[in-house]
This record gives sequence, structure tokens and C-alpha cells, in this order.
Amino acid sequence: MNYQNVERFNAHLQSLGIGAALLSSPFTLTWLTGYAPPIQTGPSPFEGGPAIGWWRGGELTVVLSDEEAEAAQDLGVDVRDYVGFSVEEPLDTTERQASVLRELLEQRGKPRGRIGAELNFLSAALARVFYDSFPAGSVQPLDGRIEGLRAIKSAEEIDKIFAALGLCDLGQTYIRENCRAGVSELELWGEMKARLEVDAGTRLPMLADLVAGARTAEIGGDPGHYVLGDGDPVIVDLVPRLNGYWGDNAATYFAGEPSSEMAKAYSVVHDALHTGVESVRPGVRARDLDEMLRDAVRGAGYEPYPHHSGHGIGTSYHEEPRIVPYNETVLEAGMIIALEPGVYVPDVGGVRLEHVVLVTSDGCRVLTEHLASNQVG
Repeated sequence: MNYQNVERFNAHLQSLGIGAALLSSPFTLTWLTGYAPPIQTGPSPFEGGPAIGWWRGGELTVVLSDEEAEAAQDLGVDVRDYVGFSVEEPLDTTERQASVLRELLEQRGKPRGRIGAELNFLSAALARVFYDSFPAGSVQPLDGRIEGLRAIKSAEEIDKIFAALGLCDLGQTYIRENCRAGVSELELWGEMKARLEVDAGTRLPMLADLVAGARTAEIGGDPGHYVLGDGDPVIVDLVPRLNGYWGDNAATYFAGEPSSEMAKAYSVVHDALHTGVESVRPGVRARDLDEMLRDAVRGAGYEPYPHHSGHGIGTSYHEEPRIVPYNETVLEAGMIIALEPGVYVPDVGGVRLEHVVLVTSDGCRVLTEHLASNQVG
């Protein structure tokens, strides 16, 4: 359990007058408990659905299958499990999970205070059980009211994110050393991911953009069979999850000498990222940081990139604060954000560079090290 986060969460619910809450977001549950469900193979036929948490009187109980119970209990989580895999009876795991939740909600009578719930991740089967106990009119939705808490990282979370970022840096080192004409995108990806898993000592859920040549103008995508040609740009954006927390960084390499157009684009993005990193400090609005990065690209004669300028990372690989044009959120010490400006020239190629920084009391600290010291940070 992350007891610092638990304490902050409990105080937050008390300030809202909430005495009990149903938690369905896997990001919230990992943030509170440290338990991270395996996600490499997608939804499991041996689970009724993702874990559900029932928070009452400052105590959290998590409902999940017996396949996962031990992993959560080892972290100090109070668990109510249900039978997942079975050869003696049908795999009616949805009803089993709902039955355990029903029993949990019925215990000890009606909670004091209002009832909160994360509804956006709640399955219909569990929603029916929940509303049988608490009519919809008595429930206060919590969706969108926890993300701000999660944006400020505890010391334990910073350590976990830093470890995940170390894997990102290691992956970028491999790509940088092996990026050359004649190798395919999939070859680069496969060898790099295998090395990261050996280093981590575990399988890694991992997102990635790894695209080369003219396809880099399309921002990103999965690695394919394309074989790098001389001078091709290669965008590599690595997002692995380690112990429930995500890392993220991006770089652009060239298989040989880049064209003058791509060399210019790289220089513009490099300078924009440097400006962004230097501008991060408490009190800066997310939208102002976004505008600063876009203006740096626009001022060099390029169309502003069509994606965000950055985002928070934590138990989700994209969370608050989002560095986007609409976001009024003010940066605070303890936030961890990725900054990733880019330039994309249609039918020619693209460049994206990304650093992750920790907002400090008087500025920020760069947590990623994959870009050379004579580049950024």
C-alpha cells in the first residue's frame, strides 16, 4: 500500500463529505495499493472484470479473482476474492465478482456520509449491484475528482517512475547504437524490447512508436517491415510499465547523414524542447507552456504539431497535467510531466524529442538521460 497516497485520498473524501466510495479505475487502485494487474494479454476469461475497490471509513477492500489475490495481499491489500479459473463449473466469473461485491456492500449497514463512485470504469453488471444498494440519486460521481490528487507524486511514486524511465533510456541507447541502413523497424524493436525485459527481470507491458523514413511524417505507429535507408529519420517513443508505473521518452535518430531539411527540423525541435524544459516551474499554466512550445515551432516556419505538447505520467501513461491548449491547470512541485514537441513535414519525414521532468520548488529536474548532454537538459 502507498500509505501517503491513502492518507491524502482519505482526507480528500472527508472534505467532500463522502463516507464510502466504490473505486473502479485501475489507475486509482494502483495509485493507492501498488497492485498492478497484468495487461500483456488483454482481458482475462478467468476474471469477471478489472479489480473493484470499496472504500469505507478509511479502509479499502479490493475485490478480484483468486488468480490475482496473492499478488495484492503481498502488498498489504485487504482482498475479497472469487473463483476465477475452474474445471468443475462454467466460467461465470462476472456473476461471482458481482456476488462478492454484493456481500461486501451489505456488510455493516449503511455508511455515514454520502456515497462516492468512479462510474466511468464500472461494468453494467457491477453497476446494477451497486445501485441496488445505493440509489443513483444518492451517489456522487468521483470521475475527474481524483486525477488532481494523482498528479502530485509521492516520494515512492517518483522512485518507481524513475526506474521505469531508466528502462526507456536503456532502450534508446540500444536504438541509437544500432540505427543503420539495412535494418528493419521490427528488428530494432524486437532486439530492444528483449534486452529491456532481461534488464528488468520481468515481462514488460510496453507501448511504442518506432517508425522510419517518410512514415515519420505521420507522427508515429507500430514497427513494421520497413527497412531503413541511408539518411532515414527514425522516431522512437518508448512507454514501458514497471511495477505499475509508466516511463516515457522519445528521440529521433538518422540512419546515416540526415537531409538538410531533416537536420533543420531536428534543430528546431531540439531548441523548442530546451525552451520548454527551462520554462517549467511551479505557477506556470499548462496551456501557457503548450503555447510556448507551439510558438517555437511556428516561429521557425512549420505548422504546429497536431498532438499534445506533453502530459503527466504515473499509474497511467497519459494523465494530468495535460500540456494542451485548453488546460488551465497550474504546475505544482511534485508533478512529473513529459514534454514532446515535434515537426512533421508531409511526405518527407518528422522529428520528435521528449524529456520527462519533475517539477521542483524553483524549476524542474530532468529525469530522462537519453538525449546527449550537448542536446537538451
